[in-house]
Amino acid sequence: MKKRLLSALIILIIVSCSGCVSNVGEINKLSGDINQHLKKGDEYYNGAAEDMNNHRLDSALEQCESASSEYNAARLLTSEAMAYAEESGDQVFIEYLKLVLAEIDAKLNATSELKNAIQLLNIDETESANNSLELANKFMYEAKDYERQRDELVNKNPQKFN
Repeated sequence: MKKRLLSALIILIIVSCSGCVSNVGEINKLSGDINQHLKKGDEYYNGAAEDMNNHRLDSALEQCESASSEYNAARLLTSEAMAYAEESGDQVFIEYLKLVLAEIDAKLNATSELKNAIQLLNIDETESANNSLELANKFMYEAKDYERQRDELVNKNPQKFN
């Protein structure tokens, strides 16, 4: 009887641990795609800002749409990774992914404000466009702050992020 109980306990522990390893593996798989979407989104966002500064407003709007699409793809994958992190109960991964989501939301808000500014410039509403640009910059600074916080978390937990 004791051997059966011990065997059942060992099997339960192995199954539990394999679930955690599997969840971490899934998070690691998703992280590469998340980072690619963020990188592409940043490239499109910067391209939109450059096009706007060079008065290529139609191109700037297209770049904003592409940036939003990339950031939304990153957000979707990050939400999926968060489900794995919550299932594993790993507080470091949960905190990290919360910061990623906050960063993405700030970038989506910045992109929305940049798009709004471009549309306002199209109708010669310069003052309102400048207000939207200030908000876009504010949101991007917030995104950078979330990125800095993520980097700090990685530096404090190098064994989790290798």
